[in-house]
Amino acid sequence: MDLQRLFAIIRTWFPLLIVSVVLAAGAAYVVSNLQAKTYESKATLIVGQSLTGVNPDYTQLLVSQRLSTTYATVATTRPLLAAVIEKLGLDMSPDDLRKDVVAEAPTDSTLVTVNAQATDPEQAAAIANAISEELIAASPAIQGRQAELQASIDADLKSTQAQITTTQARIEELATLTKPTPDQAAELAALEDRLVTLRSTYATLLSSASGNGSNLVSVVEPAVAFPDPISPRPLLNTLLAVVLSLVIAIGIIAAVEHLRDAVKDPEDVQAVTGLSTLGTIAKMKGDGGRSAIYQLAALLYPRSGITESYRTLRTNVEFASVDAPIQTLLITSSMPGEGKTVTAANLAVVFAQAGRRVILLDADLRQPGVHRVFDLPNAHGLTSLLRRDDASLDAVLQGTEQDNLRVLTTGPLPPNPAELLGSHRMRAVVDRLKGEADLVIVDSPPLQAVTDAAILSSFLDGTLFVIDAGRSRRRAARLAREALDRADATVLGAVLNRVSVGARSDYADYYGGAYGTESGPAKPGGAPERSAT
Repeated sequence: MDLQRLFAIIRTWFPLLIVSVVLAAGAAYVVSNLQAKTYESKATLIVGQSLTGVNPDYTQLLVSQRLSTTYATVATTRPLLAAVIEKLGLDMSPDDLRKDVVAEAPTDSTLVTVNAQATDPEQAAAIANAISEELIAASPAIQGRQAELQASIDADLKSTQAQITTTQARIEELATLTKPTPDQAAELAALEDRLVTLRSTYATLLSSASGNGSNLVSVVEPAVAFPDPISPRPLLNTLLAVVLSLVIAIGIIAAVEHLRDAVKDPEDVQAVTGLSTLGTIAKMKGDGGRSAIYQLAALLYPRSGITESYRTLRTNVEFASVDAPIQTLLITSSMPGEGKTVTAANLAVVFAQAGRRVILLDADLRQPGVHRVFDLPNAHGLTSLLRRDDASLDAVLQGTEQDNLRVLTTGPLPPNPAELLGSHRMRAVVDRLKGEADLVIVDSPPLQAVTDAAILSSFLDGTLFVIDAGRSRRRAARLAREALDRADATVLGAVLNRVSVGARSDYADYYGGAYGTESGPAKPGGAPERSAT
């Protein structure tokens, strides 16, 4: 897509983009403000004494880290949440409260965070703090059977600390005496021995207290009420709505422009290429799914609507060349996959059925397909004639199940197709074929892929331009038409291929003949049938 077309598309759809963005932003902002606000509060607890311990023990630290995950799990259990509901007088079940509470414990930390959400900030803080209190109450280090032992140890620690302070003060007082009496000297020695004993006792008591502290839970940061809600967030929702609306609008615009850019009907063909539509072929049931030979509708289903469409095309080709009858007809398209090979094959069949001696030449020396459609070998063909002047036509032309129709396949593919097709030998081959048939139909590569088709069109009598309805792009068709003009080709008209049945019925008068139902395969050969057109 060129910049000029891109700017044209933007200019066309810009009002829709603005309207969609404004509507999406306004709707998101209004809906966000109408939604109930949700507030969040967080309490932080610590397991163990990693912050208060004088000499933290690594083993106790590991135990506290593992216990922190246990406390995080306990924080959302039914009994604990039920106790919180009863304590705060909440009108909800433990399962409902669990949806609003998240407790987390990082694996490398002894911290436990409790996040609570509610429609009121004070209630969110109260829930987080209540859960923290229940976790502390569940800690066996300060409750249950160990409570009395912990209290006794704490009392002994305080008493021993006081004795150490008193003894230390008396020792310092006696040490300042310049001439102590024998009794004072004896007292000083006894106090020093007592101080050593007291310090040893204090260390033992402290070790016992620390041993019970790995399972101790305490609040590091209580939850507080935050006035700002965590949801909804009107500004963020509005921004997301704007982005989403742009994505959806651009997707819709791209889809519409893609459809609008396709060549869908004879009016589009005329507008884009300036060509008249000589025939419109409905999409076959087996397109892309069955063997290629089943695409020979004109041979297998002679009374079908699709075959009638090819007969109409045959008649229109004859009318288009009434002033200068053609003996060589090129079938090409803008891009691969638009059905030029199937069109060439079926057109060759209906011309043969009308009594014309027809040779179908596969000149696509890059991706040949005629031999697949007719289920023929491709060991010898056009390249055999191009390599040798004395090569016999009878040796390379292959008969088909249709009387009056012979096929010349490509043969082995060469490394230089364009040079061969533009050579004098190629023109000589075409002249030899003209001597053997009333009409030579040539299937060529697409115009946008390589220059082969343009080269052939420059010296053949007429060209048919195949366009896939709904798939061929306007720009590709336009460029292909320009390539034919530069080659000074005689373009008879266009063939609109693979038209949907519904769309085809809308142009029934234009196409000529109704779209019928495929009958069973007919016995090929026999006398030429009369065209219904």
